[in-house]
Amino acid sequence: MTGPGSAHAVVWQGPRTLSMECRPPASPGRGDVLVRVESVGICGTDLTAWSGRDARMAAGTVVGHEFGGVVVEVGQDVTDRVEGQSVAVDPNEVCERCDACATGSRGVCGRRRLMGVDIDGGLQRYLQVAALRTVVVPGTPDPRSLSLVEPIAVGVHACDRAGVGGGVSVGIVGGGPIGMGCALHAQVLGARDVTVVEPDLRRREAAVERGLLAIAPGSTPDRSWDVVIDTVGTQATIAAASASAERGATICVVGLSHDAAMPAPDDLVRRELSIVGSFCYRRVDLEMAARLVAERGLASLPVDLIEGFEQAPSAFAALERGDLGRGKTVLLP
Repeated sequence: MTGPGSAHAVVWQGPRTLSMECRPPASPGRGDVLVRVESVGICGTDLTAWSGRDARMAAGTVVGHEFGGVVVEVGQDVTDRVEGQSVAVDPNEVCERCDACATGSRGVCGRRRLMGVDIDGGLQRYLQVAALRTVVVPGTPDPRSLSLVEPIAVGVHACDRAGVGGGVSVGIVGGGPIGMGCALHAQVLGARDVTVVEPDLRRREAAVERGLLAIAPGSTPDRSWDVVIDTVGTQATIAAASASAERGATICVVGLSHDAAMPAPDDLVRRELSIVGSFCYRRVDLEMAARLVAERGLASLPVDLIEGFEQAPSAFAALERGDLGRGKTVLLP
């Protein structure tokens, strides 16, 4: 293990204010593992917390909830993890006793606390976490790709909720990391074709490079879709999703906008549309995402790599300005 001098953490001090602190690693508890963090993604949830728009955020909290790394020490009661394993971390700390937890749906536990918001998160070089909240990424994956497991799991779950399967035509509104995670899994499931609706040209180009169709908002797709997954969730995008849906289609809403409105009842009834929501993921979704990352590494999603956790303040500021790259922003130690 490297010395404490390298054990830096990115800490939220108030709206749009981050500081670097030295937090030396400690030996893990009996049921815990000590993880050396190798990559951390930034998403909209992190941006909301960083900007001060999440009342749960308290000064002194380490940010980041999409992350993974290497197990460097295991607690004495841990039998299914070993030093050197690559893992992603489920950032949801839950009660482990309710019906939701029993079915693996930790994201909807009533006592859920999210790392990086409610409790310390992953933008630190080392951290202790319960072994049962780690997901093994098999083989020898690129350590830079480990933070992709969590956002891809959101897409895996959305595809399941939407009923994506072999031979269906899929439209995905939004070509950001969640949308591309949905597209990746839709391809794996054997969708006949997958179309991404995305305003940013660079992201459309990245979609095409991955064998997807890509169109700008307002464009007419070649065909109506059997399944539409809306990763934005605004009133405009839900309306567009409904307009492009085939009769009898399923519309799955993943985006958490607060200005949305569902299609009119007359449209739902006469066209027999189904609308479902998708939030977070289950344990099986994380495990599927881990297998995808093990197979594809950094090619799993379009990524923008940033070297050095100390670059976190400028990375958050750039994302708030809308200086988006082609895909997921990933910070490396």
